[in-house]
Amino acid sequence: MKNLFGIIFLIGFLQNLHGQLPEMALKQLIKDIDRENYTSAEQYSFLSPIVEDVSLVMLGESIHLTHEFPLVRIGMIKYLNENEDFNIIAMEGGVADIWVAQDILFASQKEETDFKKAMSGFFFIWNTPEIQKLIEYQASSLETKNPLYITAYDVQQGTGQGSKNEKVFKMLAESLMRYSNPPQNFILEDWVAAISPMSNHCIKYNSSDYQKVVSAIDLFEEWVNSAAPEVRKQYPNIPHDAILKTMPKSFRASLTLCDDLGGFNLSRYKVVRDSLSFINTLDLIQSTPNNKILIWAHLSHVYYDSQDNIISEMGEWKNITIGPTVGERLKDALGSRVYTIIPFAESGSTVLIYNDLDLDIGFSKVENRSEAGILLSELSEKDFFIDFQSSSLVVEDYPEFFTRQPYTIEGIEDGFYINYASDMDGLIWIKKIEAPDWPLFKIILLSSLHYKKRIGFIVVVGLGWFIFSRIRKRRKK
Repeated sequence: MKNLFGIIFLIGFLQNLHGQLPEMALKQLIKDIDRENYTSAEQYSFLSPIVEDVSLVMLGESIHLTHEFPLVRIGMIKYLNENEDFNIIAMEGGVADIWVAQDILFASQKEETDFKKAMSGFFFIWNTPEIQKLIEYQASSLETKNPLYITAYDVQQGTGQGSKNEKVFKMLAESLMRYSNPPQNFILEDWVAAISPMSNHCIKYNSSDYQKVVSAIDLFEEWVNSAAPEVRKQYPNIPHDAILKTMPKSFRASLTLCDDLGGFNLSRYKVVRDSLSFINTLDLIQSTPNNKILIWAHLSHVYYDSQDNIISEMGEWKNITIGPTVGERLKDALGSRVYTIIPFAESGSTVLIYNDLDLDIGFSKVENRSEAGILLSELSEKDFFIDFQSSSLVVEDYPEFFTRQPYTIEGIEDGFYINYASDMDGLIWIKKIEAPDWPLFKIILLSSLHYKKRIGFIVVVGLGWFIFSRIRKRRKK
């Protein structure tokens, strides 16, 4: 009888142990990240074997406006720049916007006011104190053996916070004049007017603008050919000239975007944009000295999107096709030479985007309660990284990672799905996120944009009650 009880106990113990083995194995795969010092490069040494044969590392973000997501990626960028020769990072936006901002930074005293100006080439959402640390790091690297250079992989000219619409082309021309005289038939005002319809999401573009833009790009390319050697002489240790030489082709891609869409057309904008940005990225890789670059972009552009999500409603946007993405196209073209890392939040509160173009943003709670989210939340009390590609994870043990999981992306509450094991290569899990280190009044002011109807209603009701109370008091007198 004792032997029987012993056998039953052993069977139960082994069954319980077997149930725990997958979780134990998974815990051994995670790499802890120090949330008190996200930008410390040394803690990301686990990346070296991962990127040994990689040409392109894509660093996504599942939410644009957070304190944590930029900092953890800056730490990775520092490590990859200093140890693995990833010396170029390409952002969403326009190469013209960022080239001008970089040109201003290089000629500056590299003080805090200069760092803020250098961010003006980025979207509004990337003008935060956290992302300023990327510029600060870049400035500190310029005299080292691994200077970091920032550009754009994207084809959206005239979208920088400080260089919207036609302003970017005027700033670009003024920058080039410091290196070379423009072609003889170049008239600044006429050239800016001719090329500007392709800027800022094609909002002002008409099909009748096509030939004027083509001629303006041709004229610009002529100028680039004379200016690039002078740029090279002034900045021999950074690819400022090489990126300048890619600009005419990038401009032609921007024109193709506008002409294909027939002007502003949001329903197809992202799909066409990503298809052109894919080609632009391949050209960029070929144009860099060692054919290695980093990309910084939103999850919706870099994830592999195996299911081609369609979002039925996104604020005021209707029926927007979200795939195939830049990431999916690049993975198909380059295979294992691409490695994509995306950070996700377990919980927290921050500023979410409901509509990009109208800057409709609002402060809200974030919580990942999908099956995969629950599994990840139970793995560690710390933030961590997990590599899906080099691990031995299998669907039998971790079905949560191999099936489509619902995910709230920005202000979209449903309709978006992620397959963690196939839509990315590595994942960063942040236990709790917060808003950027903006002053409280700025967060409140910006967040009121999304809640303006409710706030307006409350103000009207409050004002009505105040007037009614005053009238009633007067009548009582």
